[in-house]
Amino acid sequence: MTARQETAARGGRLQNQLFVAVLASILILFLVVVAAVLLSNVSYLARGSEGKSGWAFFLDSLRDPENHFAIRLSVVTAVLTTILAMVVAIPSAYILSRFRLPGGSVIDTILDLPIVVPPPVMGLSLLIFFQTAAGRLVDQLTPHWATSLLNLFLSLATGHEITDEGTSWVYTTRGIVLAQFLVACSFGVRAVKAGFDTIGTRHEDVARTLGCTRPQAFWRVVLPMARDGIVAGAVMTWARAIAEFGPVLFFCGATRWKTEVMPIAMFLKFSSSDIEGSLALVIVMILISVVTLLTFKKLGGRGYLW
Repeated sequence: MTARQETAARGGRLQNQLFVAVLASILILFLVVVAAVLLSNVSYLARGSEGKSGWAFFLDSLRDPENHFAIRLSVVTAVLTTILAMVVAIPSAYILSRFRLPGGSVIDTILDLPIVVPPPVMGLSLLIFFQTAAGRLVDQLTPHWATSLLNLFLSLATGHEITDEGTSWVYTTRGIVLAQFLVACSFGVRAVKAGFDTIGTRHEDVARTLGCTRPQAFWRVVLPMARDGIVAGAVMTWARAIAEFGPVLFFCGATRWKTEVMPIAMFLKFSSSDIEGSLALVIVMILISVVTLLTFKKLGGRGYLW
């Protein structure tokens, strides 16, 4: 190799290293910004005010019965939403994964709309829907025993009496489940579909050649093999549901001790200048998000955005 070629080779290596360094620097800068923004909550509490440690404010907020109610209501409604979403997501994801449906692009667009449109749009649209003839019919067809049973369950789970009367879903505690479901279910479908796509059709086809019907292959082969993907989808659905703010605010309102899930409680406390109280819930939700992501990745989940 001539001296000129060696110089060119060194220059090429230098350009490659510089290129990679610039790209890595952009990534690191973004990660630092995200970490700094989230950790600012901790630094704010560390300063304290009024001669009292910020962590003392934080611990007092965690002991607040209203915050306990908000946390319990968020967890319980998110669990109910996840169960309902999985009932819809598993069969829907299987159909989308195994069959080429007519109007596939239209189906994909409608399925993704709750993911991409601003959350308040879904909440306001849900509120408007229940002002139409179809929405009023849904209220009329909702049995009284079902609403009474749901109110009783929510009362026992939150430790606070829920007394929503009638069968209307608007501005009620039970309406939180509906508002969460409308957005979170699409995430569940996408995540579970990714699980079905990952395992492919080979084992299912072999089971069918050995005498299994499609339903038998679905229950005995597909579901057990896709178990981790389904659980990962349920985890992400639960995380999305527990974080919903816009749909709950517009459809259910922001009423203390009634529709006060954690995001609503944060909003109410911040609106009344209770910064420390809102920060307590912020940190709780950050911890929930971290645990959720770690669980999702541990299960090998691959969602719509991964």
